[in-house]
Amino acid sequence: MLDSIKQKLEQINLIDKTKNKKAGVLIILLEDERDGEYKLLFTKRSSNLSTHSGEVSFPGGMWEENDSSLYDTALRESNEEINLDLNNIEKLGRLNFLLSRHKIEVHPFVGILCNPQEFKGNYEIDEIFNVPISFLLDKSNISYKEFKRSNLKVYIPSWVYNGNRIWGLTAMIAADFLNICFDASIKTNFDLIRTYDEY
Repeated sequence: MLDSIKQKLEQINLIDKTKNKKAGVLIILLEDERDGEYKLLFTKRSSNLSTHSGEVSFPGGMWEENDSSLYDTALRESNEEINLDLNNIEKLGRLNFLLSRHKIEVHPFVGILCNPQEFKGNYEIDEIFNVPISFLLDKSNISYKEFKRSNLKVYIPSWVYNGNRIWGLTAMIAADFLNICFDASIKTNFDLIRTYDEY
């Protein structure tokens, strides 16, 4: 499966970056020792934060001048936020960026956790949890919010897992990953979303 994911990610035609501020996030794929099922790691941000408080997200954050690449940004932020051992992640590839409602280019990278490890959130993180890919692929677990732009309908997916709502940009990144790597056919329009910031 991992070889298939790598191959599909390698086939992505990356679009040109813009002049907007940039961030890097990490989609961490891990295998559950108990049942052998692959899962994605999500974080729930602290309710005390001034922005995105209480929201579910992938670990990551804003690019800083000391970062040699946006992948390094995603790794650094993941280490800071959830104590990710940087030697314990293997990069599988990347997705095209999506533009956040604050006009930030969010660049997602995909990595597999090589060995089980204990995660611990910093002050920014209230909860770290894993969601089975099978749950995310099950169409009965997906709900959609519809909005219109220039008479076009755009669908934004969301999931609720153990009381945590995965929505907004995080849900779109997850859907993009699932559509590309697992042929999920989740309904949305990423090209429109990449240029629109009012969802």
